[in-house]
Amino acid sequence: MNYSEVSKELTGILSKAVKKNNGIYFTPPSTIYKNLALLQPYFTDIKTVLEPSCGSGEYILALDKLYPNIDITGIEFNEVIYNSIKNLASKNIVIKHQDYLTYSADIGYDLIIGNPPYYVMKKEQVDTIYHPYFDGRPNIFILFIIKSIGLLNTNGILSFVLPKNFTNCLYYNKTREYISKKYQILTIEHCNDTYLETGQETIILIIKNQSNIDNSAFVKQINKYTIFGSKSNLEHLESLYKNYKTLDQMGFLVNIGTVVWNQCKDILTDNSDETRLIYSSDIKNNQVGLFEFPKFKKKQGTNELIPNPKKNYIKKKGIKGPLLIINRGYGVGEYQFNYSLLDIPTRFLIENHLMVIKFKNKLPKSILLNLYNKIIKSFKDPRSQAFTELYFGNNAINTTELNHIMPIYQDI
Repeated sequence: MNYSEVSKELTGILSKAVKKNNGIYFTPPSTIYKNLALLQPYFTDIKTVLEPSCGSGEYILALDKLYPNIDITGIEFNEVIYNSIKNLASKNIVIKHQDYLTYSADIGYDLIIGNPPYYVMKKEQVDTIYHPYFDGRPNIFILFIIKSIGLLNTNGILSFVLPKNFTNCLYYNKTREYISKKYQILTIEHCNDTYLETGQETIILIIKNQSNIDNSAFVKQINKYTIFGSKSNLEHLESLYKNYKTLDQMGFLVNIGTVVWNQCKDILTDNSDETRLIYSSDIKNNQVGLFEFPKFKKKQGTNELIPNPKKNYIKKKGIKGPLLIINRGYGVGEYQFNYSLLDIPTRFLIENHLMVIKFKNKLPKSILLNLYNKIIKSFKDPRSQAFTELYFGNNAINTTELNHIMPIYQDI
């Protein structure tokens, strides 16, 4: 299945900055038809449909082709896109140029469907009515979810294409918890389709506004967190949560390294008598080495050599080990789970692209090393690799997930 000519044209017209800043990514037709196939059993009861971020109109065209007698309302905020699709309006299709988050509907909807925008907002930009549904900085798709479920009729259905990390990102835990208690999850399906200009991993989430709720097939509680998943993924995840403890349960804390190197350039040095600064690049094959930075580097876009501000030592009081360190990842590409035991005679500090696993209380070094080696054995276990691929995918790991979610196997 191919994108419509409108989608292709708009992808070329809109600048990358506009698309990125507004979370504009047109939905692959194969995803749309998969979505509609999943909804097919419910269309006998669907008379009114809302598409709150209708973009190039791919969903509207597909819906009208398959179900020409339903009433469809499409909303699009971007003026360029709206002007490209406003001619889709007909006796049963209404296209509105409006900010969905300020949209006031005079009716409820039997189906709200689409692919909402994805981009992070500042909390102060967000209406306080949404604050109970997220932690940290919200992604706009969370606001679209909350807005939409408030517009559903009784037995109405919400069907959104969402980033895969909605299923387990702890920032969105409050929204997942709310959905799991108030709405029936009909299905969660993983998409394998290619988007124009992005490699975003996505899922299809379909929920229903009904009174009888049993979400056990799609929801797992891990400590105090609510995790979503497809039936097969949750079954696999369940099999990986056996004979384990979390780092928190073992008595450990996980923190971020304390040094942001590019904010400390004036105290970085090549002098090896100063405190060693451990970077993520120092971990190779799960061992700590010393990646020596060259004294000069090429100025960006030229062959001119300039002093390299990144250095291996820092003029600041250090700490002593042993410690276990793990790379955080950068959130781009497949997450690589690299770690190392740091037990060196000199004092050191850790930069902020590494996480630090530290015991909460003082222990004799021999006992602490035994515990660290137990953790390392668990990291090497094939179950840990399977868990990392299943749970984190392409997303960088954070301290809370490592401390409270990641299983540390005790039967090894």
